[in-house]
Amino acid sequence: MQVEYSVCFERHPLPAGGYLAQLTLNAPSRLNALTPEMVTLLHKLLLEIRDDSEAVAVFLDGAGKRAFCAGADTLRIRESALANPGGVAIEADAFFAYEYAAAHLIHRFPKPVICWGGGIVMGAGLGLMVGGSHRIVTNSSTLAMPEISIGLFPNVGASWFLGQMPGRTGLFTALTSAYLSPADALYAGLADYCLRDKSKEEVLRKIINIDWCDDPEWNAEHLTECLTDIEVEQGVTLQQTSLKDHRAWIDDVCALPTPTAVEAAICGYKGHCEWLQLAAQGLTRGASSTAKLIFRQLDTGRGLSLADVFKMELVLSSNRVRDPEFAEGVRARLIDRDRDPHWCYKNIGQVPDSEIDALFTSPWQTNPLDELLVL
Repeated sequence: MQVEYSVCFERHPLPAGGYLAQLTLNAPSRLNALTPEMVTLLHKLLLEIRDDSEAVAVFLDGAGKRAFCAGADTLRIRESALANPGGVAIEADAFFAYEYAAAHLIHRFPKPVICWGGGIVMGAGLGLMVGGSHRIVTNSSTLAMPEISIGLFPNVGASWFLGQMPGRTGLFTALTSAYLSPADALYAGLADYCLRDKSKEEVLRKIINIDWCDDPEWNAEHLTECLTDIEVEQGVTLQQTSLKDHRAWIDDVCALPTPTAVEAAICGYKGHCEWLQLAAQGLTRGASSTAKLIFRQLDTGRGLSLADVFKMELVLSSNRVRDPEFAEGVRARLIDRDRDPHWCYKNIGQVPDSEIDALFTSPWQTNPLDELLVL
């Protein structure tokens, strides 16, 4: 019997020898939300597979039918922060360090990493998926970076990958918690293929039967051909692409000269598009301090290497989880579930620059990722 709140590791033997490694996030009752134990094990298994000459590739998925991964176990993170008021959140810091190390390893993995992003793919789940070499969404996929709703901030490499999205759609996605469809994911460069939700076992079987060899580049090329052929065969019909359809409006409002002006324009949307209405509500109801942080985060991350992005985010995470805004956001959404957080500020204009500056100040002399990111 599988142990829940873990990561399952299965070796699929290949016809010519070696194996395909399947790693499954296994916490289906919690939408595969990541726990400290899960990210530590995921990092460990990825290192083992990387160094095993018999392993040709990784297939990363989530247990159950509802989600690849809905994010992190923010209740555990909150408990860690509240356990030592004013001091270090030991478990939370370790969680973020191993989570980011695992995500960075996926980005830089020397073998193909296929990620099956079916169902809910949000927050940390999206951070893990985007690093894969072959990223699959399905007709059931819903993607988002909803951290503003709990007073955190988009992380797990979001400072990098949101900046790679077309125009200013990454900034808009972070500020509004906007839900992205499979078509949006393809348009935004967050995924590479859209396949039928119920075809995972068939797809996995076809992948196993590729003529794998010892050359990772050759393997990646033939894997691309295999998945492209499957996508053509399945011919999934996608819904409209909201990001693309509203790209001009998004780019215009997010290019306004100040964060305050951007906030006012998005929150003041008066049109009839339900998707944009929901996006406006996401920013209106979210933490203004997070919104201001997002502007600084994405601007700072634009000039950093991927490793330095993760190091910056670890500093931000360590500081932010000890901020009362995060504790209040988690209370309102996940504990009392009244969805009525009492934020410290009503709008971005009220958030002091000094408060954002302090979040970028490292609580350590040596960043924990300095060792974990050595490949």
